Amino acid sequence: MVSHGSLLQSLPPRSNWPIVGREADIELLMQRLVAGSGGVIVMGAPGLGKSTVMAAVLTKIDAIGQRAMRLPAPLERDSSASYIEQWLGVPIPSSVSVDMVATQILGQLLLSTSSTSGDPEVSAEVALAPILALDDIHLLDVFSAAVFRSLVEAGQIRLVATCREDPGLPSALDALWRSGHLDRSDLVPLSYDSVRLILRAVLPDPASNDMAYRLWLTTAGNPLHVRELLYSIVETGDVVYAEHAWIWVAPLRANRRLVDLLATDLKTLGGPARDVMDLLALAEMVPLRILTSKANDDDLKFLVERGLILVTDGNGAATVSIAHPLYAETLRSLLYPRRKRELFDFMPEPGPEHGPQELLRWVDWALECDVMPGVSTLIAAGTAAEELTQPGRAVTLATLALEHPHLPAEQEIEALLLRARSNRDAGWSESAEADLDSLLILLEESQDSKVTVTAAPERAEDIVVHAARIRADIQELHYRDLDGALEGLAAAAKTLDPSGNAATELAIDQLARIGHGGRHAEVLAGWAAQVAAADLPANITLSPSYIYALGQTGKAQSALAVAETQLALIGPDHARYPFARTDLVAARFWAAVWAGQPAMALTVPDLDGAGGQRHHSGLYQIGEGYIYLIFGDWVQAVEQLRGGLSRLGLMAPTGLEAMAWAGLAHAYAMCGERALACAAVEHYLSVAPVMNRSIEVDSRYRILLARYAVGDPQLADFLDAYLLWATREGHALGVLYVRHLLIVCAEPGERAELLPALELAAEDIEGLIPQAMLRHAAALIAGDAGMIAAGGAGLVAVGIWLPAPVQLATLTQRQREIAALAGAGMSNKAIALKLQLSVRTVDTHMGNIFVRLGIANRTELATALTASS
Repeated sequence: MVSHGSLLQSLPPRSNWPIVGREADIELLMQRLVAGSGGVIVMGAPGLGKSTVMAAVLTKIDAIGQRAMRLPAPLERDSSASYIEQWLGVPIPSSVSVDMVATQILGQLLLSTSSTSGDPEVSAEVALAPILALDDIHLLDVFSAAVFRSLVEAGQIRLVATCREDPGLPSALDALWRSGHLDRSDLVPLSYDSVRLILRAVLPDPASNDMAYRLWLTTAGNPLHVRELLYSIVETGDVVYAEHAWIWVAPLRANRRLVDLLATDLKTLGGPARDVMDLLALAEMVPLRILTSKANDDDLKFLVERGLILVTDGNGAATVSIAHPLYAETLRSLLYPRRKRELFDFMPEPGPEHGPQELLRWVDWALECDVMPGVSTLIAAGTAAEELTQPGRAVTLATLALEHPHLPAEQEIEALLLRARSNRDAGWSESAEADLDSLLILLEESQDSKVTVTAAPERAEDIVVHAARIRADIQELHYRDLDGALEGLAAAAKTLDPSGNAATELAIDQLARIGHGGRHAEVLAGWAAQVAAADLPANITLSPSYIYALGQTGKAQSALAVAETQLALIGPDHARYPFARTDLVAARFWAAVWAGQPAMALTVPDLDGAGGQRHHSGLYQIGEGYIYLIFGDWVQAVEQLRGGLSRLGLMAPTGLEAMAWAGLAHAYAMCGERALACAAVEHYLSVAPVMNRSIEVDSRYRILLARYAVGDPQLADFLDAYLLWATREGHALGVLYVRHLLIVCAEPGERAELLPALELAAEDIEGLIPQAMLRHAAALIAGDAGMIAAGGAGLVAVGIWLPAPVQLATLTQRQREIAALAGAGMSNKAIALKLQLSVRTVDTHMGNIFVRLGIANRTELATALTASS
């Protein structure tokens, strides 16, 4: 791990920045050039990497002996001399024709290229079509563009050049592209995955997904902006190491270099166009009808064509937004208070067509201008901050609402609920409890039992339910007291009409939390009656616990069917439960894993009307880590799990930290990182007493696999304890897991007597895992290396990965990784593809593995893997 003080020094220099996300563009350009194309123009907006792509292509051209001549870039068009005159260094009389100049240039090129190549065959090839490379071809004057057109059209040169989308190609070269003499490659912004790979390449440790996504979103995927913004936030200390990964912790702040870079693109703007840009920078989104009074169609068209603004037609109400968030930040930093206030007076309060980000931006703008928004607007903005997972910001806005004089009781209740939820989500439990106490006192003092609250439930009983659920979250997650949470819910239920929907909702909540405690038998027993009691939106919150209970008691296929049915039901009625979709997707994922269908875990049904649903960024990244884990990409699994843990460390407790540590221990074991696997096991044990036990069968199984990998001397005791626990709790899936692992760990002569118990455990388990484990166990008992390899491949196919045990520690980490994949039945080519290595490299590693283990082939490797257990 690198300290923050040395993080900046660890970033590569700008001149050696990795090229990521442009590999396909570079390969395509190479193919076109060597296939005899007249040339390729690399098109794109500023900062997309046009020159970088061209330079990479030229390096490849040099490597194959086809030397390219790199021409100086044209000067700005205010020069009186043509580009050809600048290049050649001599004036060209106006009477000289384009063809005469082209002939002269060709002669010089042939002489130059033939003198630089010692291979006559290469010289002849290059002489037929020399390659000229030119940056910023859009700056060419008419005469020079015509000269290049003559050379290309006659097949006398191959041209590779860069060009900005605006103003585009000179007309002579544009005609060549349209006629097919030139190819054109249009660069697009980097994808989110490419930004993640950049962070992986330049940072010394993993970065959180939040940081990668925010970097991508803020820069709109512009590679130059990604690089400069990363430098900026590192220099300002806004990137910190949070236990396991780097995270971006501060609001967007651009340093002087970045502001100057972006201001260059904006310096030519003036008049109405600049007014539009300033207004959009402050408001982020403005109805088109408002802008038409500030600028005419030509001004707006100019900004659209420059790629500075976007016009979106949403349900007939067109809106305009700034194209790149960084431009907005740059412009805001250049605006002074009087200018901000002048523009604020012009902009009305956001309407329904605006999203949460635009509403928050308007409120921030108002506060910057010393204008206090109304209570309803502040509460709406606080709710928007909730939706964007910014609880601290929501607390501030709710507090401003509560400080308004003469606040009506209805809005006070709504603001208190908002602040209590946000304090809970920020991890500020005492503040949240104080808000809840104030809320209940206010409710008791109210003489009207039907207090109307805009964003909270309409009836007083529903407000009690809302408050009870928040308090139960604090008790369960912050204070790690599930029993206390259940008691609090029961106490709140006693104050309600026992036959009403409010009491039913609290009963649903209690049963769902019982599932969090791993008491799956109670969930299974109470599910049907509870759901039948009333058709309430709250029923959806019980479904995840029921799915987990079904899956771990051996009914994974049934659990998967329930998950798909329940996901399809989510709609606007469930907006009060913003994590319902996230929780159901997670439950469906585990049902698919336990059914032995890992591919199904990646497929989520299309959802209609799922408005108001949110996701938890840290848990989302942990889920990605598990996806990599079950598909055998352990290095990526480690990075994602560490990134997710870093996010959890900054948020309110979730109870799912143990799940992340279990996955990390298994991933480290698969990588052969024994010491790190042991450390992850210890971390798991430290948080296990207060863990959410919804998927405890799986988490404890992965800890057993890690112990097996490191050669824990007490492994037999741990296996016996797991078997006793799973049997006592009715976790049939856990019994199956441990029965199979007992056979794997047993001495060869003792395995056969353990098989009947495994067969019995497999009888009532749904899905593909039981048969895969039975086939693998039978192969181990038979002792046939080929059967064992096939059995291992069968386990991999259903998402079960057994780590190589400690006896293979003489191999390097990469060798252990390759040996495990080979032992799972994968070919060298398949291993190369998975690990992104060449087949030759995998061949070399396999040879070294054979030497170190004293074996001669894959059959003996399978035997060695088996014997080492």
